[in-house]
Amino acid sequence: MRGTASPAQAGLVRCYLRALASRDTGGLMSVAADIPPVRITSADLRYSADARAGLATAVVTLSPVDSTGASVTITYANGVRENTGMMNMIAMGGPSGWRMVIGTQSSPGPPGPPPAVASPSS
Repeated sequence: MRGTASPAQAGLVRCYLRALASRDTGGLMSVAADIPPVRITSADLRYSADARAGLATAVVTLSPVDSTGASVTITYANGVRENTGMMNMIAMGGPSGWRMVIGTQSSPGPPGPPPAVASPSS
């Protein structure tokens, strides 16, 4: 682990890699930033074989403008590189704790307002 990672952030990346390598969707959900709610899909497992390839290195870089965010670059033993992120959940109104920015939003929320309709001119 390199960069400016705290022990909590380093542990989070290790848990993420362990769950990813074993394709443990429950484990991935436990490290995911789940606000808004997400689900783990096959797209989130695309690096699982790479995670099993051997020792990976990760670089955590804190955001220079937001102390609750960080970018994470993981380089797997086979040379494949994954760029993701992590956030401290206090940014979303939750308790302080770092989570990975992974998963697919499970409910996109209500649709926006209907398009404006032009009134006929009088």
